[in-house]
Amino acid sequence: MKYLITVVFLCLFVLQTESWNDGGSVLLREVQVLTLYQGRNTNSRRTSPIPQLQCVGGSAGCSSFVPDVVQCQNKGWDGIDVQWECKTDMDDAYRFGRIEVSCEGFNHPDDPYILKGSCGMEYTLELTEQGQQRGRGGGWGWVWRRIRLQLLPGLVRLPEEPSGRGTRTARAPREAMWPETLVA
Repeated sequence: MKYLITVVFLCLFVLQTESWNDGGSVLLREVQVLTLYQGRNTNSRRTSPIPQLQCVGGSAGCSSFVPDVVQCQNKGWDGIDVQWECKTDMDDAYRFGRIEVSCEGFNHPDDPYILKGSCGMEYTLELTEQGQQRGRGGGWGWVWRRIRLQLLPGLVRLPEEPSGRGTRTARAPREAMWPETLVA
């Protein structure tokens, strides 16, 4: 009888210990949402950490827009992989092209269980129709408009009013404005 109790106790202890070792894993297809951050690396156990977000090209280039945070939602399981839909706040000129979400298998590369926090996303950044039109709209015209509207108002100094109250007019002198068309 002591032998039976010892065996049962030992089995329960081994099973409990095994579940403690598995504390950092989760079944991939049960993950509903991933939140990935720029500048952070993935968790790793068997491999080296990788960036959570990594641009790998596209028609817009990787430096034109860099997302701070991307959220990917599990849209279903096709029997082989999870189908992800990833979104971020970005200008209408850009969209994600190809996205590839990868996670570290817990015990081996094809393990259906993954290490928590091990997912990262590689993506291409593409120009939308609106982004392409901005690029074609008068060559460098959109760049000059942005400079004129955002940079120049901070550079134009307005004279102090003689009243001594320190108030300034909010309008720049007419001659300080850039012409609508630039001749190169």
